[in-house]
Amino acid sequence: MAAERADRWSTVPVRRRVLGVVRTLTALDRLHDVFGVLADDFRVEVRFAVAEGSEFSDRLAEHLHAAGMTVVDWQDATKEHFDLAISPSSNGALHELDVPLLTLPHGAGYHKLRPTDSGVAGAISGLAPEQLLHNGRVVASVLALSHDDQLDLLRRSCPQAAERAAVVGDPCFDRLRASVPMRAHYRSAMSGGKLVMVSSTWGGESLFARQPDLAARLVAQLPGDHRVALVLHPNIWSRHGAWQIDRWTRGAQRAGLIVVPPHRGWRAALVASDVVLADHGSLALYAAALGKPLLLAEFGAAEVAAGTPAADLGTRAQFLGPGDLRSQVDGAIPLPEHASFAARTFAAPGGSTARLRAVIYDQLGLPEPDYPARPEPVEVFAGS
Repeated sequence: MAAERADRWSTVPVRRRVLGVVRTLTALDRLHDVFGVLADDFRVEVRFAVAEGSEFSDRLAEHLHAAGMTVVDWQDATKEHFDLAISPSSNGALHELDVPLLTLPHGAGYHKLRPTDSGVAGAISGLAPEQLLHNGRVVASVLALSHDDQLDLLRRSCPQAAERAAVVGDPCFDRLRASVPMRAHYRSAMSGGKLVMVSSTWGGESLFARQPDLAARLVAQLPGDHRVALVLHPNIWSRHGAWQIDRWTRGAQRAGLIVVPPHRGWRAALVASDVVLADHGSLALYAAALGKPLLLAEFGAAEVAAGTPAADLGTRAQFLGPGDLRSQVDGAIPLPEHASFAARTFAAPGGSTARLRAVIYDQLGLPEPDYPARPEPVEVFAGS
């Protein structure tokens, strides 16, 4: 077997090398879903590089090293060393990469307007020409999208880039769906009982900005057979730090609150949950598509692009009111017709892993492995 990437010091005869481009903890989280399609293939090796420039990149390299990932310098991301780069973001100096590039969303598709220093812009974040073009040239070789509707948005926003789009679906949603049959296992690992998840995106319109004490109030008001898990967007952790978040939630943790760390656990907690309280972040879309009883505690409509599934969710889901928390949690219901909502949000449910693998191996110029492309169940998280 040819070993184009192996050298004198290699043990495994690697033929292709892929670069995971990480700009934030959110991007790193998404790459865990993506690189599952390369599992068990000794022909392909993955390394990582940090794309500088984000407000949320603090200590990112430390997270990579702690996970045992091989990190390379940005200037070494060249065709001499790599065959394909994969980035769950269109931001940063991706045009500097001398490598074919595949981009994809780092959340449940492209639904939010692009953030600016003064608020939001009119363009959808991730699909704006300013993010996809450099000197008039499309930067990515392939833009992986979660649904055909996203392709329509891309055609309107940046028609030059639409020619390179591939609708693959969402590998994270596929992993969540594959994990549902083992829900009892995830629930048991999180101490059993009725699990209520509180999820917040980042920024001033988020649940944690508007109601930072909601999780603590739930812990205080729900009966003892209930557990509450708090999931905060990785950007909140990056901006404020783990020490500060621990101090802000210390009393609630002593009373039983589970604070899910940013680099692991939220998928398992979502699968295990009985009720989800959320805002306009991606986790709300995943919860709704899975048929979880859902309450929107906040919803930053000004940050959501019109006509997207996220905007639809804001008009159809139940909202948490000012009354008794326990009665509202107990009365929460799934989004009506959640199966059709999932179909409108994610293309090819159950088939995203196969579609994504086909795209990646086509870019690598390798035949796909002869074993089926199946989504990996999510990792178990044991809440304290």
